[in-house]
Amino acid sequence: MKHKWVEHLLDAWDAFIEDIFSFVPENSKTHLKNAKKEFLLALRSILDQKIEEIEKPKKVKKIEVKKE
Repeated sequence: MKHKWVEHLLDAWDAFIEDIFSFVPENSKTHLKNAKKEFLLALRSILDQKIEEIEKPKKVKKIEVKKE
């Protein structure tokens, strides 16, 4: 993985979910799995938007300089 912090974040999230799963009722586990997916999709969306912003051409405004 390119960015270590993302890997650490995902590891922490997995550990958190695993700990919660140990005492959560079975029907709640589905909601937690869906929440994990939604969290990752939100993270992907944020990263995609930031990448698009970086790749956008910068707008340059030309100014005329008058010699006196």
